[in-house]
Amino acid sequence: MDAAPPLDQAAPAAKLRLYEAILQATPDLTYVFDRQHRFIYANHALLSMWGMTWEQAANKTCLEIGYEPWHAAMHDEEIDRVIATRQPVRGEVPFPHVTEGVRIYDYIFSPVFGPGGEVEAIAGSTRDITLRKQHEQHMQLLINELNHRVKNTLATVQSMALQTLRGSTGMADAQDKMESRLVALSDAHDILTRESWQGAELGDVARAAAAPHQGSEGERFDIHGPAFLLDPRRAVALSMALHELCTNAVKYGALSVPEGRVGIHWAWSGEAPDEVLELTWREHGGPAVSEPTRRGFGSRLIERGLKYDLGGDSVLAFEPAGVTCRVSMPAHRAARAAA
Repeated sequence: MDAAPPLDQAAPAAKLRLYEAILQATPDLTYVFDRQHRFIYANHALLSMWGMTWEQAANKTCLEIGYEPWHAAMHDEEIDRVIATRQPVRGEVPFPHVTEGVRIYDYIFSPVFGPGGEVEAIAGSTRDITLRKQHEQHMQLLINELNHRVKNTLATVQSMALQTLRGSTGMADAQDKMESRLVALSDAHDILTRESWQGAELGDVARAAAAPHQGSEGERFDIHGPAFLLDPRRAVALSMALHELCTNAVKYGALSVPEGRVGIHWAWSGEAPDEVLELTWREHGGPAVSEPTRRGFGSRLIERGLKYDLGGDSVLAFEPAGVTCRVSMPAHRAARAAA
């Protein structure tokens, strides 16, 4: 079987068929204007976007095709500019698609030179960049959100460092406290990262805080409650508060003796629209508790910071039978997790 001749040796009709096949196969929109701004060629992709046949579209201007007046006027000016400058023009524009709504297109108009060097037509190629634009917008949102989270995290660490140094007896004590608090903050971020920072399930937050202090059989904590999804800010705040409660329980409370236990329970209370989420930390089986002579970082974080971050209330009580902490927040501050 004889091989096909090279393209530069092919007959004009064969070349035309080849070019036509390429232009019709491409998903890009390809077209040609004459010097009077009329379409003298449009490929299938463009005709499909218009919802027209070539017989309906041939020799019409953008305005006659149905482009918005501002859109048609913009292309008229660009076509004249290509003719005058003999240089390509590029731009981006939204366009209402018949079946897919408004799409964003990147286009280029290029001069087609005649035998005498004059611009005899204007060739155009347009590409749908809607998905790329949406991806760029999404990436910008992610960058903005990341910047926001980094600033918040740095502010939290700064406050934590200042309060830790202020309430520590020496550098060794400050180092130990700071390290444990940073680990607690990291654990909260790990939970949120697993959920793409959409929120954290309250049970996961409670179990992560308790995990370092559980016994070999996990008998030190009784953790239960229905599924709740906390937004990132409240998940971090509650995680840090539970860490401080655990630390205090290990040093002075129920977790300082083998028989001590801690209950972490939560539930909805009240009726909409006044429904609230109530969480209770209760220690028992530990040494007798007395009111501290001064409030440390943990107490201030629970009584002031947690109340602010949750948009609710927080009460820390040093009862003789064991420390109790009651936390509540309005229902709109937390979301019921899907069953």
